[in-house]
This record gives sequence, C-alpha cells and structure tokens, in this order.
Amino acid sequence: MNTARSDHRATLLADGKVLIVGGVGPGYSFLAGAELYDPITGAFTPTGAMTAPHESHTLTTLPDGRVLTTGGHRGRHEDIVIYRSVEIYAPATGRFSGAGNLAVARHKHDAVLLADGRVLISGGSDEHDDRGAYASAEIYDPKTGTSTLTVRMPGVRYKHAGTSLLLPDGRILIAGGGRNAVIYDPASNRFGAVPGDLGTAPLSRLFSTATLLRDATALITGGYGQGQSVSAGAWLYRH
Repeated sequence: MNTARSDHRATLLADGKVLIVGGVGPGYSFLAGAELYDPITGAFTPTGAMTAPHESHTLTTLPDGRVLTTGGHRGRHEDIVIYRSVEIYAPATGRFSGAGNLAVARHKHDAVLLADGRVLISGGSDEHDDRGAYASAEIYDPKTGTSTLTVRMPGVRYKHAGTSLLLPDGRILIAGGGRNAVIYDPASNRFGAVPGDLGTAPLSRLFSTATLLRDATALITGGYGQGQSVSAGAWLYRH
C-alpha cells in the first residue's frame, strides 16, 4: 500500500477495485487517507480522504455503488474523540462528503446493508470501552441522510465489526461481540436471541469473524471474551 496502516477498513467496489480507508499509521498516527487497489494491475493508488482521521469505523457499500462510513474515533485515553459523523465516498468523483450524523456517537460497532438499501448499525461503545458498551442500534437511510434509533438488542455487544450478515430471507444475523448471536427482523423491527452460547462472558466473541456459506449457514470463528484467552473455537448458525 502507499500508507502503512492497521485497524483500517476495506470494501469491494462495483468495478472490482477495493477501497481501503483510515486506520492507524506508524507512531499511533490516526489516518484520514484512503487508497484503491486494482486487482488487474496489482497497484495501489491514493484517492480522496475522509474529512477527519478514523479508527474503529465501518464501511458499507450501498446499492448505488457509493460507500458509507460511520462512527469510529481518533486519539487515545483522555484524548479520545468518538464520532457521530457519517460520510459517503463516491467512486465517480473519488471524494468523501458529509452525509449526516448517527443518533449516538459510537466506535467498535458494526454496520450491515439491509435488503431495502438502508443500513443497520449495532452496538459499539463510548469512550469507556467495555464499560460503556451499547445495546442500542440505529438505522441509517442514505436517501434522507438521517439515522434513527431502533429497538435495542437483548444485550450489549462491541468489537464485532464484520460479523453482521444479511441472510437470504432479509433478516440480519449479528454473530460477534456477545454471549449469544442475535437476529434482527426488519419486517417486525425486533431483535431475538439465537439459542446456543458463544461464550461465558457477556462480551464474548470479540474480534471474531462470521462468514455466510452457500447454504446460508454461518461460520463463526475465534475471538475472545472478558477474562478469557483467545479462542480456537468455531460455531455454526443454522436457521
């Protein structure tokens, strides 16, 4: 890449390129910059930057090909700033622009595209990290640029980026960041806990992964929980 970075985010664009955004650079420098990877040429090229540096944010590719980034933070400890900001990257122009605000400032959360083109944003935390983890969720509408709180999850969860999956029936499985997976049903606007434990700590499967298989089964792997070591465990969700 053109810039060394960690805890950044990446998403596939409609043209086959990969957008890589933000993160932390050398010396705990917080990055606003972004770059594009072209798998045809194998080259990375800089593109437009976010309006502010972000770590622990989310990226979601929208149906029209634009990319939504939400929340995140910059700074550490007493200097940390948690964002409410929402920005959208337009591949046609290579630029980010402001697109409203979240209802709640949050980082270490997750975001997933709903079947109707809106985005479900779940969990995360405030500046108190695990002691400030959220059970709240909100829905961002890219048509209006507004985000509205929705029903709360059954329990708090955070550090679960990339573990929210759109199932074939339109429901959302949120697999990471908690003792149980949960299902969100947009039709009824309800969350429900999935039977089966993923850990013994309320905040379990932190920094785990979730992958939707071809038969709509989800594979959940690894992660850790409060007071627990890193896990080699794997779980399957079957609907």
